[in-house]
Amino acid sequence: MTWRDVALRDVRAASRSVGIWIVGGAQLLLFVGVAAVEFVLNDGSFSTYVDSLSGVVAVTIPLVALLLGYKSILAERTGGQLRLALSVPHTRRDVAVGKLVGRSAVFAVPTALALCLAGGVAIMLADGGVPWPWLPWFAGVTVLYGVAFVGLAVGVSLSTATGRRVTVGTIGAYLVTVVLWEDLHTAVLLVLHRFDTAVTNDMPGWALFVRLAAPSESFDLLVRTGFAVNRASRYVDSGAAYVAWPAAFGLLVAWTFVPVALGYLRFKTADL
Repeated sequence: MTWRDVALRDVRAASRSVGIWIVGGAQLLLFVGVAAVEFVLNDGSFSTYVDSLSGVVAVTIPLVALLLGYKSILAERTGGQLRLALSVPHTRRDVAVGKLVGRSAVFAVPTALALCLAGGVAIMLADGGVPWPWLPWFAGVTVLYGVAFVGLAVGVSLSTATGRRVTVGTIGAYLVTVVLWEDLHTAVLLVLHRFDTAVTNDMPGWALFVRLAAPSESFDLLVRTGFAVNRASRYVDSGAAYVAWPAAFGLLVAWTFVPVALGYLRFKTADL
């Protein structure tokens, strides 16, 4: 028995879950709704649609991914199924890797499908100017962005056996990485530079990289790489390699795997 068996079992269980189908349907309605607002109400272009959709995705996708992953280990741990699974035998590493892969697949498939269907609606409503070669890029970076939060949620779930701690940790992860990162980063910069507000418009290199480390900032830069949207301009204007799109890609990959690795360090010696 390997991590593949754990992942496959997770995917099969998710395919029978009504909640997963509801989440997928809600995503589709949301993405199509953005298209309707941009093309029907605002008479926008495909670029403005991508810009608006990116803003919606940056806030909602982390919620979906965290909800899918934050109880991935805890539910089986508290219900006793995890002990049974480890007696099959699975190793604890198989469980950690399998849960990450399984929950990532459960997130990625309906999200990618919703994006493709909504993109098709947007293409029909758009009056030309559709950058066809870059459409898979947007779907891919959106899925990567969400998978990064799946990894974060699985890492939190691996790290503790207490439901309250997992819930608080997940809420805290969302607040820090999505809501408060920019404000916290700005506050630290102002303190370090004696409240000289000019530094917020002309950040030193290390500060730019720390700002880019926010998953939403990395996502914005990757979207900017493929589409003419008014996002992440500070990184493009800097011209520095350490805040270019490969760095953003690497940071999202790190957000996927580092929390799982840290959670596994606690999980592998935890009393089940």
